[in-house]
Amino acid sequence: MSSFLQGVLLGFGVAVPIGPLNILIMSYAFTSYSKALCLGLGAMSTDVFYLILLSFGVLHLLNTPITLKIVAIFGSLFLIYMAFGLIKDVNKEIKTKSNLEPKGYLNTYFKGCFLNLTNPYVIIFWFSMAAITTSTNNLSLTLFGLIVGILSWILVFPLIIYKSKNFISKKMMRALAYFSAFVLLFFALNLLYQHFFKEIL
Repeated sequence: MSSFLQGVLLGFGVAVPIGPLNILIMSYAFTSYSKALCLGLGAMSTDVFYLILLSFGVLHLLNTPITLKIVAIFGSLFLIYMAFGLIKDVNKEIKTKSNLEPKGYLNTYFKGCFLNLTNPYVIIFWFSMAAITTSTNNLSLTLFGLIVGILSWILVFPLIIYKSKNFISKKMMRALAYFSAFVLLFFALNLLYQHFFKEIL
């Protein structure tokens, strides 16, 4: 049981901190819980993918400066794209029908996948998991607990945002959308700084 609880805590450790994923989940949850959930499930699919790579020892090959730099470039470009998408949609009218289109769900799911796939910090986290999991009594229970922790956050966090949206004015929603876009741009620039300019400056 202790191994399972350790995994759950690790899952919350990777899922809860404020980052690009949680900012986007929050933005999506203001209009559609199901879309925010799709985004989170897409990101979790990538976590499972990294977990499989970790199990086979392949993830170690990705933890190189060159690979992380390449991932950082794609990650920062994708975050910039998402930030400008948020800004563009701020004044658009929300249409219920568009939120129910299967294509919309699929696109949102793949956005979540790509967001985690192009985040070097996610790769580094899962690489560090190799050291953490060796100290556990039951690896299977720890990994299962980790997935449960991530899934619990993905289910609950957007639900809280979605349920509280009626208490937030449209003006505040716009302000939060601009703030979210600004935070995404910050993460994009920080990625480039950490992997390209930190050593120079």
